[in-house]
Amino acid sequence: MTTSRSVLATLLVLGACGGGTQYTTLTASPAAGPAAVIDCVRSQFGKLDYQQVAYDVQGHRVVAKKTDATVTRADPQFLRLVNQIEAEATTEASGTGLKVVAHTISQLSTHRGPTDVEEKASAQVNRDAETILQACGKP
Repeated sequence: MTTSRSVLATLLVLGACGGGTQYTTLTASPAAGPAAVIDCVRSQFGKLDYQQVAYDVQGHRVVAKKTDATVTRADPQFLRLVNQIEAEATTEASGTGLKVVAHTISQLSTHRGPTDVEEKASAQVNRDAETILQACGKP
């Protein structure tokens, strides 16, 4: 009985300590309207070699990915590392808002098939997100 309680307590502590934010969020208040801001972001994706994978015209949202071919791991399940940037432009009371979210995803080949695992945002995706914010988020 005592052993099961100590195991349960350990699992609860580990569960509470795990996780956390893996992605990076940057915000700005550009002078241009939401449509122009998203067009700017889309053009920056091309300059940074990202492939656009989703585009919501009415919602002013766009998502793009880029495979990081420089990363290798000794794990036989590891396939590749993918950097993903999501951008959303909104109309706010004070003007336009731009939110850029940077993710790094490890793609693995497991017995269940392809599996994506989010990791801490890499330095490269953070630099790319900052470049987009500097180019498109100016007041």
